Amino acid sequence: MDPRESHTTTRLVGFNQVGVRGSLKRNPSVLITIGGLGPTHDDLTLAGIARAIDKPMRLNKQALELVRDHYRRLESKPRLTKYRTKMATLPQGSVPLPNPVGTAPGVKMQQSGTTLFSLPGVPSEMKAIFRASMIPYLESFHTTRPKEVEIRITGIIESALAPVLDQARKIYPRLYFKSHPRGRETGIRPLILLHIYNVEPGAEREIPEASAQIMLQLAGIRARSSLIMKK
Repeated sequence: MDPRESHTTTRLVGFNQVGVRGSLKRNPSVLITIGGLGPTHDDLTLAGIARAIDKPMRLNKQALELVRDHYRRLESKPRLTKYRTKMATLPQGSVPLPNPVGTAPGVKMQQSGTTLFSLPGVPSEMKAIFRASMIPYLESFHTTRPKEVEIRITGIIESALAPVLDQARKIYPRLYFKSHPRGRETGIRPLILLHIYNVEPGAEREIPEASAQIMLQLAGIRARSSLIMKK
């Protein structure tokens, strides 16, 4: 995420130690990982991040209290086993984020100019921490959402649309084009939803021209299309 020029760019990368280091080299403002915070042997996200940012793993007192509070609601005399304390063992200097619906806290870390967030993989827990702790942080950047349009396309299948999009990507490298087929290609009237939005500041001005060119090409191959402006 890049707050410069009040614009946000998001990238999705696979997680591993090398991936974290590679992502940090791009100096993002925010880096988010999801999953791998639990008590089992294969929950290794935080250990991997700690190695990537050269920080030791330490038992965090705040995180331990959050874990303890969770088990107090489940047991009269909760025991903090090594599996439970594992969820409170974080890279040194981390800030635990309360988990309103689960056990493992989220984690906030700082590495140079990048703020790292690690969230649980359970969807309900991830969403709860995101809403409670991350949205207020992200809103502090005062960024604007990318502009987006949707083109509804009938009369062709997605493979026929592919060369049209390949050409558009070459002409408009600062825009992102993503097609979503709806229904079966063998249906009577296959539907494709094409989303176009800017991935760089200022590129939103190119969206009308790119949309018009795509729709003109679609008409040339006897496809029908309609433009919908997204709010």
